[in-house]
Amino acid sequence: MISKKIYLREIHGLHARPVAKLVQKCKNFESKITICKGCEKADGCSVLELLMLGATEGVELEIIAVGNDENQAVEEITELFENGSGI
Repeated sequence: MISKKIYLREIHGLHARPVAKLVQKCKNFESKITICKGCEKADGCSVLELLMLGATEGVELEIIAVGNDENQAVEEITELFENGSGI
C-alpha cells in the first residue's frame, strides 16, 4: 500500500470534467485506487463516489493505491492533480 496527501488546486473543486479525467487515469492501473477526503472514501474508478466527496479547492485529499503498480499509480495521479491537466 502506498499513499500520498495532496491539496486540491482546482478552483471549482472536483466537478464532472476533472472527475472524468481522474477516473480515466485510475482505470489505466491494476492497483485499487482510493481517494479520501477526511473520513470519506471514494473508489478512483467511480465517477459517482468521487463527485459525492464534494471536494472543494484547498481541501486535503489522500491518494491510496494497493497493487502491483501502486507506486506508478500514486505518482501519475499526484502529477495529474499538481500539474493541472484540468484538475
